[in-house]
Amino acid sequence: MRFFWVASRFLILCLLSTELIAEEDIYYWVKSHQWDKIEEKFKRSSPTRESEVFSLIEFHDKAPNGNSETRFRYMISLVRGVFVSETGPEETKKILTQSMPIQTTLFKLTYWKLYNEISLRNHFNNDEKIQYLSRLNFEEDPICRKAFDEMIRLLAIENRWKDIIEKTANIQEAVKYYIVTPDSQYRLGKAKLMLGDEDGALDEWIKCIQKDSTQEYTIQYIAADLGKWKGNNFIHQLPVSELSLFIPAINQADKEAIFRSRPELFSSRLQYYQGFKYLSLQLTKLDRTEELFRVLKSNRAFVELDPSWISNLADILYQQNKFNKAIELVKTYGSKDPGTYRILAASYDRLNENDLYFENLVLYLSKYPFNLFYQDRLIEFLVKGKSSDLDFAPLAKFEKAIAEIPNLPVKGRLVYWYLRALESKSETDRLKKELKRYYYLCPGSYYTRVIREEFILKIKESKEPENPTYNRDALFEYLSYTAGIPEESNSILGRNLAFAYPKGAYELGTRLSNAQGKVQSSRMLSLAADYFRVGEDALGLSLVNHYTLKEKLSEEDKEELLVGIGDQSKNTYYSAFYTRSLLKRYLIPDDPILLPTAISSRIFPRPHRELVKKYSEENQISEDMVYALMRQESFFKETATSRSNARGLMQIMPATGRELAQKMGISEYSLYSPYISIRLGTKFLAYLLRSNENQLRWASIAYNGGPGNLRKWKKAVYRGDFNHFLEDLPVKESRDYCRIVVSNYYAYDIMKKYHKL
Repeated sequence: MRFFWVASRFLILCLLSTELIAEEDIYYWVKSHQWDKIEEKFKRSSPTRESEVFSLIEFHDKAPNGNSETRFRYMISLVRGVFVSETGPEETKKILTQSMPIQTTLFKLTYWKLYNEISLRNHFNNDEKIQYLSRLNFEEDPICRKAFDEMIRLLAIENRWKDIIEKTANIQEAVKYYIVTPDSQYRLGKAKLMLGDEDGALDEWIKCIQKDSTQEYTIQYIAADLGKWKGNNFIHQLPVSELSLFIPAINQADKEAIFRSRPELFSSRLQYYQGFKYLSLQLTKLDRTEELFRVLKSNRAFVELDPSWISNLADILYQQNKFNKAIELVKTYGSKDPGTYRILAASYDRLNENDLYFENLVLYLSKYPFNLFYQDRLIEFLVKGKSSDLDFAPLAKFEKAIAEIPNLPVKGRLVYWYLRALESKSETDRLKKELKRYYYLCPGSYYTRVIREEFILKIKESKEPENPTYNRDALFEYLSYTAGIPEESNSILGRNLAFAYPKGAYELGTRLSNAQGKVQSSRMLSLAADYFRVGEDALGLSLVNHYTLKEKLSEEDKEELLVGIGDQSKNTYYSAFYTRSLLKRYLIPDDPILLPTAISSRIFPRPHRELVKKYSEENQISEDMVYALMRQESFFKETATSRSNARGLMQIMPATGRELAQKMGISEYSLYSPYISIRLGTKFLAYLLRSNENQLRWASIAYNGGPGNLRKWKKAVYRGDFNHFLEDLPVKESRDYCRIVVSNYYAYDIMKKYHKL
């Protein structure tokens, strides 16, 4: 028998760099569900390290040909430190008496998974389960948090109230806030109550309900215990601040009685933010807006603490068709955040107040331009009818929207329709002027090429700008002439365009490059990265959220750290997703021509390059097309699952996967496997391309909406002009999908030809 966890610790100290790389490969295969590679590796060798045993545990849990009994045996082996051949209760009970090893991330993760399996198999009684869980070192770690929560639950079942107090007291104060969950705190309060410490119990429960993570069922448990202890009316007589915390646990009739008998509830300055939220939410749902306004007036500090809360309340009124009340609420207590203007726009629209609707719609999009639904609503306001019979709003309306909404790719559709309005109204001189700067208004947009294609004759009436790198204006005039198409833009290919980077882009790129160092310098963030490295994203995120609160970081700081964690753990999804999120926060266009490579390479990466290259060549399609589709479908998350149950990198529906796999002679497969997803998805995309003149724009609509629907839409709407067809396509999802995928394709082409990436 070999104690491989001891050998593993020794090996980590003396491994050569090639072996370390091999271990990183193991982690990457686990995270990305590359079970074929793990299976192939262990056909030729046996596991010798903790990481290798863990990879086989995950393989037998998630691979199509995994074996649950083999998985259980490997879990026992990893925790015991020796390879075992038996999986009976006597083998698992040996864990309770053996010495504990260094508790690495993989050890703790397996220890918790083994506990759940032992519980399913009834190998331990409750006392043995408590003993098993107690052996962990309780520190700021999500596994420790889960284990402590479960241990306290079992102690409560066994009525071991003194042990609950003792176990909680033994947790270091520095980590107690993280380890002791609301459910554990509820049981701690109950333990104090059962041991006669009534004041201590109430104090614990009030602290528990103050936490925003406390679920309603926990509040109801506390209320029920208080009712048994002090009588059903005890809660009703509490001071108003404490009473407000119990609102979710009070039935409707009692709430109405309290609101009648205790009017001071509405005019008091409440002590707890959660109580303020519970009370204001309940008053909004009950349409007691007079009392609601009194609560808001008395608690201005809480209103200002989170401006989005007022928008949430106004949304409820809007859903109840109380539009005037929603307007009054946000105008009185709302701030200048996007939600305020969205509520105003939506409410004025329902009240047919067209001018106020337009004004607030533009204000909303000026604050948050990325909402494609409201971008479409803006176009619907400005342009009536279909392409064959259009009625345009006054140009002043277009120009107000153009002036207010930030210059981002998402603005492209507005710019396109503005140019068409100018043409329709025979504003030839203004049209020519705007055609010289349209790229400046929507850099990197899908519509830059649409505009060039539609207005090419007018664009070519002007001379090609001679010195595009002279300054920003010259560059944008040149890009408006070429739309940034690499084959048309020889004068700037290979040139340094840093002088034209958007404000803050270079600095953001530098911070992202340094983010991994910040992660490595923090024990907690490094632990989070360990969880991300093996695909336990929820555990990693819980640590990042805790770290953000503990260090009082902004959302921007948190997202920069998540990019660093994505880089460190080779998790492309997190690197790409949060880089894009930061660009949105700072209103920086995601145009790869005008971004430093520290940013562009993260938002347009090429993961699983060997697989994409192999299957794109096999199916004779462009690698860039595969990435364009993958980016929109899953944003490179191997385990992505849509609401409609599409799975994996290429988001293949199970029925489509079965049909393709059968035709290709694949018997056992997982749609989460990159090998399977890319192979099947590329095959399907190639078929759609061949069916649609090898044009990605048509094929993307078919991939999203189905080949049959595309044929139906072409018959109903297509009149020979694709750009006009897309504007008239009746299904918004497919319209947006096509624009994004084709825009992604342009971006990957630019990355290759501008940046050699």
